Amino acid sequence: MDIKKILEAAKEGSRVLDKYFGQNLEIEQKSSPMDVRTMADLGSEEKIVKVLEKNFPNYNINSEERGFIDKGSDYTFFVDPLDGTSNFIMGIPNFSLSIGLFLKERAVASVVAEPVLSHFYWAQAGQGAFLNKRRIKVNGQKDIQKASIAYDCNYGHYLEEGLQRLMGKLEEKNIKRFLVNMSPALDLCRLAAGRLEAYINNGNEIYDFAAGKLILKEAGGMVTDFRGNSEIDEKNNIFLASNGTALHHKVLGLLQSF
Repeated sequence: MDIKKILEAAKEGSRVLDKYFGQNLEIEQKSSPMDVRTMADLGSEEKIVKVLEKNFPNYNINSEERGFIDKGSDYTFFVDPLDGTSNFIMGIPNFSLSIGLFLKERAVASVVAEPVLSHFYWAQAGQGAFLNKRRIKVNGQKDIQKASIAYDCNYGHYLEEGLQRLMGKLEEKNIKRFLVNMSPALDLCRLAAGRLEAYINNGNEIYDFAAGKLILKEAGGMVTDFRGNSEIDEKNNIFLASNGTALHHKVLGLLQSF
């Protein structure tokens, strides 16, 4: 596996997002008013898929906008050409693109790009996690009152009562900050780089977290389901990710609302 070839695909997609960011783009609604796409999503995806098909012609590609390209392989790329489209449209520079490679049910390589800062997070299974050329790792914060915790979910959960109860419990614990950034891949990478302490994922699509989850694990982080069980299937979309300290179990205790 040559991670440089996956990075090449991410860089091509990033150039498209750089080109369109800040422009007034026509918006196409998909499943709901919150679920949309633009020329930036489609253009980034086209470039990414082109590079992947050139360098990995026999691998499946499952991309958010184009769907599943079946090559009959045990290897599958999961591609989100623009994670955080709503932020992108509003001119908020909190968006990314992500490419995660799975061998059957296991993630083996990942790249997440943050185009505005020219940041490329990447990892290969068993070889650590990196931001550009620098190795990254989670922080060691154990105190929940000093923790910044991010949350994201699918489009049907934003007004869920469980979320309201969770926010109330976090306020009672007087945590440092609760964030809803609307870019799961980027939240997982910030956690991997020691900038967050925990991230709660409640039902997002696999494109949103497939790449970031491997980067977080390779940076020394922990991922469990909401009951604290280790993941059997890395495609699981309801999970708590953290820096792996005692803080993880403290947050688990607050997730009983779900």
